[in-house]
Amino acid sequence: MKIIILGSGDVSIELAKYLVTAGHAVTVADTASEELTNLANRIDLRVVIGNPASPSTLRRAGAENTELLVATTSDDEANITACCVAHFLFNVPRKIARIRTADYLEEVDDLFGPNSVPIDHIIATEHLITENIISMIELPGVNAIGSFCDGRIVVASTIVENGGKLLNKSIKSFNEYENKASVLAVYREGKYISDFAKEIFHIGDEVYFCVQRDRALSQLSALRKLAIGNRNITLSGGTHTADSLARSLSGKYRVKLIEQDQGRAKRTANALHDSGVEVFCASPMDMDFMREENLDTTDLYIAATPNDETNIMSSLILRRVHNVKTLSVIRGEGYSELTNKDNSDLDTVVFPKESIISALLSLIRQEGVENVHLFRQGKSEAIELCVEGSKFTSRVIGRKAESLNLPKGVTLGLVLRGKKVIPVTPDLVFEDKDKVIAFLDDHSQMRNLVKYCRPFSFWIPRW
Repeated sequence: MKIIILGSGDVSIELAKYLVTAGHAVTVADTASEELTNLANRIDLRVVIGNPASPSTLRRAGAENTELLVATTSDDEANITACCVAHFLFNVPRKIARIRTADYLEEVDDLFGPNSVPIDHIIATEHLITENIISMIELPGVNAIGSFCDGRIVVASTIVENGGKLLNKSIKSFNEYENKASVLAVYREGKYISDFAKEIFHIGDEVYFCVQRDRALSQLSALRKLAIGNRNITLSGGTHTADSLARSLSGKYRVKLIEQDQGRAKRTANALHDSGVEVFCASPMDMDFMREENLDTTDLYIAATPNDETNIMSSLILRRVHNVKTLSVIRGEGYSELTNKDNSDLDTVVFPKESIISALLSLIRQEGVENVHLFRQGKSEAIELCVEGSKFTSRVIGRKAESLNLPKGVTLGLVLRGKKVIPVTPDLVFEDKDKVIAFLDDHSQMRNLVKYCRPFSFWIPRW
């Protein structure tokens, strides 16, 4: 597929890398920057320098022959304009835009669509982050989570701890613990374990598993002692993400929000006046204030300020000094090592980039891939794959799972067959239209997996 990506930020660059690896012809267009220059030297793609919303830049990028435009610049207006230009001047069939401004998102149904602004799909950053964090709060102890099959199935990760019912027991036993669940991958000291049959669960193991959503909590108890549900939640940050999160959480929890900038604190208080959220103007680093307002005894602290360092330090202080559970929103790639439990006291780290790129990849549907979610800072991924064909046209249909020649580092989890969820056992025979959840230790293997599962054509002569 010929794809144009507008923007040269972290999301744009990571998306471009992924799509090039998947075999697409990618062009990145943006104003001149060091990141764009470096990108052209490192990756096999085209780079066009210029205003990403201008007709001349889009023409040089090949918009006349492009199948998909993805507008991911930091400027909402530029993204909207670029999609309009691509539609009216170049008749680009599909357009995806990243939108951050709340004013646009509040009117999204009226503003965007076939009879209005010609954008086929909107990526709302704040909404994605909010949904991801809420899913993690609802499953305390989960470090990352992705939703598949219209929310019926989740892929999640957690760390094995004392109190887990399967600690020191076979990894394979997890698949039988509550049924309709499967271990997808285990990482021990950062190293991928491929042979589940010979290994047992150790304290500190990072486990990725696939389970029906309504059984997820029970399955978690196999790996760790279930945490007491959150009642009081403290948020830091007067951003749109924090506002959205606070409003969403206020229906179930007692929520307090702190923001050190007086102007932003006032705006947040006005925006949330009808939600029951208490807003304070203070720094999350002011431990005296935190103690005065009893914020140091909160059940969960969510650091969602625009500053990564503030999020990290405030979380570390509350965790180490007051033993508060923390969730930190980290945007910079340089802090990825903080997810290593051996080196950090941070409970949970959320990288918004993963959610945004996962959503974009899920919209760029093709070749049977219905949904994508990145894990481990984009190194690994889980996908929802729809297998089609017959035993004559497919390497998968009509064959047992144990006979499949899957690429290295690929594990199959659950299958949705109609309305029925089925675990992938060695004897499972795949059928047409099965939706399969697969985990890839190395995301670059997706191309090989998709090719393997794709139906092949054949010709029968007519005599």
